[in-house]
Amino acid sequence: MEPYDGPEAFGAYVRQYSVLLAPGEAGQNPVQHWLPWIPMRQQWRTDLVACPACAAGPDRGTSLLSMLPIMTTCGEHGCRLQSEIAVRLAALDPEREPPPLAPGPVVAMDRLTFEGVTTGRVTLSGRAVHVGVWLRLLRTLLDEVSLAASRVSARSAATLARVWEATGRPLRGGLTVWRPYERLDLPLQQAMREAAATALHLAAAGEITARGTLGRCLAPEPHRDVYEGDRRAWEQKQARAELEAMIERARDDPGTARRLLGMLTVGCRTIAGFYRERQLLITQAGIPDALLPDHRELGRTDLRL
Repeated sequence: MEPYDGPEAFGAYVRQYSVLLAPGEAGQNPVQHWLPWIPMRQQWRTDLVACPACAAGPDRGTSLLSMLPIMTTCGEHGCRLQSEIAVRLAALDPEREPPPLAPGPVVAMDRLTFEGVTTGRVTLSGRAVHVGVWLRLLRTLLDEVSLAASRVSARSAATLARVWEATGRPLRGGLTVWRPYERLDLPLQQAMREAAATALHLAAAGEITARGTLGRCLAPEPHRDVYEGDRRAWEQKQARAELEAMIERARDDPGTARRLLGMLTVGCRTIAGFYRERQLLITQAGIPDALLPDHRELGRTDLRL
């Protein structure tokens, strides 16, 4: 990607997929001259941050991550990052008070980023993912928590309100006019990172539902007892994997969405039963309403009231 590809790059990197929101719900925003994670201001040297514990080591330098607004704490030590100047002053004054502790979810999220940078993989509740997937998921999540309630569905607005309530901050961290994360000032970026970390924590605990295409990476997979060597259990697992793949395609392909709806409603005998199954595909599988036909379009004229 190049900076002058801003609108296309932002749409592809940040909003092609979703985490908390239903697919496509975030819509579009015009963003010019943009690259993911790269600050949109000439303050790189003054914005550099460092970990006090890392700085205390004579053989340690400043992490390259300090040039990007991506972490609040040190992924290795859990210390809240401070400006390089503050770290140097603290080294000269041993009685200087340490920085306040970061919230637990923030420390946990930064450890995931550190794991990804150092190993190439990130172990989430639902599955392990490549670090590139993690950084893209995180950037999408930072965008979603910055959106106004007026541009998303009532269900998504309630989820975002729940996240911000858990942080103890005002909605959107006090942001009034939307701007991409890279153009926010440091306090707002920190607020967005805290909201993203809180959303990850709530989703993993099952307190909110991440309905996006990447949301399944956050919720732990349910426990399944499978007898080793049981061919029937293996076949069921294969069938489930094929169904999940079909659901994934149905989120973007009208033909697949139509076939999936037909499969799941073949046993329905009433209009009410048909629309219950249809609604489950929207709310639980994240398939857009516009891709699912009604009973008449599907040819189910045999359904009774």
